[in-house]
Formats: sequence, structure tokens, C-alpha cells
Amino acid sequence: MEIINRKLDLHEFEDYLSSYYFGAQPANKLVIHHTWRPTKEQWQGQISINGLKSYYEGKGWSAGPHIFVAEDGIWLFSPMRKDGIHAGALNHLSIGIEIVGDYDNEKWEGKTKYNALGTIKALMFYLHLENKDILFHRDASPKSCPGWAITKEWLFAELASFRKLPRIPSISPAIEEISAPIPEEEVMVPIWATDAVSFVLKHRLFEIRNQDDIRDAVKFYRLYNLIQNEPE
Repeated sequence: MEIINRKLDLHEFEDYLSSYYFGAQPANKLVIHHTWRPTKEQWQGQISINGLKSYYEGKGWSAGPHIFVAEDGIWLFSPMRKDGIHAGALNHLSIGIEIVGDYDNEKWEGKTKYNALGTIKALMFYLHLENKDILFHRDASPKSCPGWAITKEWLFAELASFRKLPRIPSISPAIEEISAPIPEEEVMVPIWATDAVSFVLKHRLFEIRNQDDIRDAVKFYRLYNLIQNEPE
């Protein structure tokens, strides 16, 4: 079984989709799953991907699901331009999305939730899909998959309110080495300062505790951009 075996963040995933060829007859639906096992706690990234590949090959499958969504990122598995093996009668012209974890008793949370919602929303955009085109594995199976705690009503409401975090520009290794605690208390950030604050928090340059810190973040961010864009 050949797999793509790449881990992306949400921005990288959208970049990937923007130039991806979905085939002469692209998928017309998404099928949402949960792995059940491994759980979020058992997930080990590349080790788990290798284990799943071996598991599917042991079942005699020539393909598997197309995407695994986890806390550590969005893992590309089987090519999306080809039918995968993940949901029986729903395999044809579908993209199988496995959310890592057991969601029979709890909903998606944290980075897994962010990555899952972002993945689904990005695929809906590039494949021109609507809510009616999102299916659950249990729509064609007696299984609970993607977990009884996940309902379409909840999922559609979460998709409607989902907002992607701003893209953080790359910085030099010298800046990456600077570290400081991330603030525990939330500070109201004006829209015009969002990119600067996200930059500072992402790279742990200093704490954002009040409006003065926000102004300092904006000054730092502007200076950084000025240096980065200065002609050689």
C-alpha cells in the first residue's frame, strides 16, 4: 500500500489543496470517522501512521482512509483523487477523514477540534460541497463512528462558527530561541493588532498582559517586517 505520509498544519493543508488535482471525477462527499483506537493519548504520530498502514495491509486492503486528523497535525494517507477503503458502500467518490480519538462519550477538543473543523471546511470549499454532502460512517454501518457524541447538528453549528487562526510568518533561528511564558489570562486584542499579538505569542517573545503589551507587540512586529523586507 502506497501512502502520501505527510503531516501538515491547516495553512499548509489549504496550500496543498489549492493546487491538488482531485481527478477527472472528484469526490462528491466527505465521510467522517473516529479511530476509536488509537485514542488521543495513544497517538504517536509517525509511529501510529506506520502501524495503521501495516494494519490495513494485514487486512488485504490496497488503500485506507485519506486523512488522519490529530493533535499534532493533519496526516495525508491515501491519495484523495482515488477511492479509499474506509466506509463500505460510501467508499466511492468520497474522502474518508479519521479523527484520532474515541468520541462515543466526548466531543472533539483542542487542536484536534481545530484541525478537524479546518480540514472539513477546506475540503468543502475546494470540492464545492454543502452540509448535505457530509456523511458519517454510521450512516451506512451499525457502528457508532464517528462517535455518538458527534452529531451533525453540533458539527454544522461548529463549522458555521469556525474561524481560522492567522498565518504566522517564519522568523530567524535567533528569534526562535527567545522564550517567555504564554499568558494565562485573556486580554482583549483589537482586530488591527491580531497578527502582531499572534506572532509574539507563537514565538513566546514576551507576555501579553495589557494594552501596553499589545502596543509593544505591534511595534516589534512592524520592526520585524521592516527588517525582513529590507532589500539586500
